[in-house]
Amino acid sequence: MANAVAVRSYGDQYQALVFWKYALDMLKKDSDIENIGYEYDEIKSFDDVVIFYKRDQKFRDTTINRAYIQVKFHMKQNNEFTMDNLLDPSFIDAKSVSFLQKVVNAYRKDKEQYSKSVYMIYSTWTIQHTDILNELISNVDNTFDLHKITEGKTARSRMYNLRKKLCTKLSVNEEELMEVLRQLKIKAGQPGFEDLKENINKQLTFCGLKSWHNSKNTFPYCDLIHSLNCRDINLVGREELSTFLKNEELFETKQTEDTVAIKSFVKQTEWLVDWTKNICDLTGIVDKRNLKEGYSWEDAFKTLEKFVREKMKKDSEYQIALDTSLSISFTIGRILNPKAGIKVIPIQKTIDGQSEWDRVNNSQKRQKMFLVQKDILNSDASDMVITIGITHDINADVKEFIDNSKLNIGIYEDFLLEDYGTDAVKDGNHAWALAKQINNEIGKRTGKLKRGTLHIFIAGPNSVMFYLGMQSIMYGKVQLYEYDGTPAQEYGGSYYPTISFPQKGEF
Repeated sequence: MANAVAVRSYGDQYQALVFWKYALDMLKKDSDIENIGYEYDEIKSFDDVVIFYKRDQKFRDTTINRAYIQVKFHMKQNNEFTMDNLLDPSFIDAKSVSFLQKVVNAYRKDKEQYSKSVYMIYSTWTIQHTDILNELISNVDNTFDLHKITEGKTARSRMYNLRKKLCTKLSVNEEELMEVLRQLKIKAGQPGFEDLKENINKQLTFCGLKSWHNSKNTFPYCDLIHSLNCRDINLVGREELSTFLKNEELFETKQTEDTVAIKSFVKQTEWLVDWTKNICDLTGIVDKRNLKEGYSWEDAFKTLEKFVREKMKKDSEYQIALDTSLSISFTIGRILNPKAGIKVIPIQKTIDGQSEWDRVNNSQKRQKMFLVQKDILNSDASDMVITIGITHDINADVKEFIDNSKLNIGIYEDFLLEDYGTDAVKDGNHAWALAKQINNEIGKRTGKLKRGTLHIFIAGPNSVMFYLGMQSIMYGKVQLYEYDGTPAQEYGGSYYPTISFPQKGEF
């Protein structure tokens, strides 16, 4: 059993890691974060980590400009979040004031600023699945479901009794209760100590900072923030924090040769310049997902081919950043097919930042796979459509596009990921497994379907499209599509065709 000093140390280190989770985002040139506080005691009990935004952040149907985070690390999963625990002071190691009462106190201190802030508890403990709290916390943004909790007007209603109990315990009326719960997040089930440290370590490289491996006994980034706190430096901005990091010699002094990047976007790609000197910049040919006037997809393809020839060597291993469209990700994957003799590890943007998505399987957890639905639309047609829904279900949008097009489709096959969402794909091995599942289904085509065109629609991570492209050489004729979500554009609110294969001179 860990001694009391070790337990306290783990708690302090975990709090510092949560600080760095957001601080590394602030270090990016295009970050929305202006300052971050650590032990910043503006609001009592919500001083662990405080985030100040320079641009208002979308929240529910309005915006917020601050986030107050209470961090709670626990050595074991020996308790869970319940509604009663949120009303129990001992749940947060307090003597007399519960977590929810502390939130109410913050609300009463400054109601106007409260309405412009979000208050959250960040903990490794999970929500008890049988408790009423589990029915109220959203898996999308960790907020309370205000519609659900306002159901019921009689004593026979569970939600009515819950509201009555909360109002009594917290000395608020129902209107005040809703205002309090509206700005609250329960971030339960957060990564454990080593997992969070590993996530932070992966992000350091993308900010030009030195990673710190497990062979070391110390973690200088946590030591730095503890040192600043001892000097009463509790609020830092990007420039100040960069200066402290430089003084500690924590920035990398040179770029490595084993990194490459493909970009067709301008925004949020500034980090690439610090990360690699090998950048294939397609912004002169492609504007986000569309071709610029006077250019063709052949121009983009040949630019990528030339980049691979000049910057990537056979029998070598590279990390590749894909700040580009899904079509370009598929294309570079196709160029880097197994015959290229080059091992490539995609760098995937996730809700936790950039991460290496190698195909190596480090997880023993069951991977969610696609639910596959195949329909015969026209037994005489030779073209086939596959829809790939990973971040969301695109089936209806694609069918609407096909109905309004002149496409003559024989087979329509829908791949919908079980439990789809923005974080549904967990790692590189999962991405590779999904791409293989799609590839295996495509490989079942026979006869005229193999001679027809394969139309591919997808909503998902670049890495899945990259891995699918790597396996696509034997697909025959392929047409990719992108979705245009900007109503003012030519294809606004619909799909449009992008690059097709094989490209001229490809074989």
